[in-house]
Amino acid sequence: MSTRTPARTHRRLTRLAAAAAVTVMTVAVALVGISTAAQAAGCRAAPYSAKLGAVDAFMQYNGVETISYPKYPSYYRATSQCRDIQIRNTGNGKDYGPFDACVNFYGRATCNYWTHVPVGQWRNIATNVKDGTKFYVWVRIDLGRYYGFTAVGDW
Repeated sequence: MSTRTPARTHRRLTRLAAAAAVTVMTVAVALVGISTAAQAAGCRAAPYSAKLGAVDAFMQYNGVETISYPKYPSYYRATSQCRDIQIRNTGNGKDYGPFDACVNFYGRATCNYWTHVPVGQWRNIATNVKDGTKFYVWVRIDLGRYYGFTAVGDW
C-alpha cells in the first residue's frame, strides 16, 4: 500500500491551502486598512469619538436642562487622536439649536468651564488633556426654546 497522496486529492488540498492563504491575507489587509483609515482621519474628522444628542419631541420640559454624556456608570477616555476635547454642533438652528458644553473630569463634582457651541461650529471644551483621562461631557440647552440638540465629539 502506497503512502503517497493521490493526484486528485493533492490538487484539492493545494487549492484549499491557496484559498486559505488568500483569505488570511485579505482579512489582514482589511484590518490594517480599517485601522489606518481611522488613524488617518485625525482630529475633527470622521469617524468621531462620539455622537451626542437629546430630543424633547413632546416639549414637556420648559427651560434650561443639563444632560451628562455618557450616562453613569460609563465615561469617555481621552485618546491620542486629539490633544483637546472638542465638540461640534450638528444641529439645524431651528429645532436643534445652540448649546453650552463643558467637561466634567471623572471623580469631580463640577465641570471645568462652560463653552457656547453655535450651530455648525467646533469648540474646544478642554485643552491639553492627557491620554487616558476619564471624563463626561455636560451639555446645557434651553428645551423651552428648542426640541433638542445634536453633536459629535472628538478627543
